[in-house]
Amino acid sequence: MRPAVAHTTLFSYLVTRPTGRTVRATVERQIADADRTVLAVLDLRHVPVIDFSCADEIVAKLVLLASDASTRRSFILFRGIAEHHFGPIDSVLRHRGLAAAAESTDGEPLLMGALDPGATEVWREVWSLGRTGASPLADRLELPLDRVRGLLDDLVARALVIRDGERYVSLRHALLDAGPPSPAPPDRPDP
Repeated sequence: MRPAVAHTTLFSYLVTRPTGRTVRATVERQIADADRTVLAVLDLRHVPVIDFSCADEIVAKLVLLASDASTRRSFILFRGIAEHHFGPIDSVLRHRGLAAAAESTDGEPLLMGALDPGATEVWREVWSLGRTGASPLADRLELPLDRVRGLLDDLVARALVIRDGERYVSLRHALLDAGPPSPAPPDRPDP
């Protein structure tokens, strides 16, 4: 599966629930307007502040949308995560039992929120490899194949990894496969 990629760069102080709703609605509209599954990339490099209410409105609710298998139209990757973003985002995701894939400001992989340590280890390996099968991953991690398959299925269900036939693809690798970003729409709000 090769998802379409939608990039959104946020340029604002994200500090109120109404601001968060506006940003989330814009991203949801971009996802809904796509004619196929979307890998939505939200770049927070230019966001000096995000509070808990905005983290809940934007991040947690977009993660909930992406992890809803009955309506899956998106995968979400958060980029440009700095230390001041991590606390509020990680906290609201943990509170809701959710997890999100991200990259730090220096491109390091981050997994924010609540996830089983075994699933975290598998996620990191998929991220590192880019694309892999369950069997080679089990061999690499020296874990039983059934355990690795179960963890991979959980990562796919949580929209943290993309399943492509018998292969599993990291969101970063899917982004690289998609090529250069499409331009952002001109009506992007700057709350």
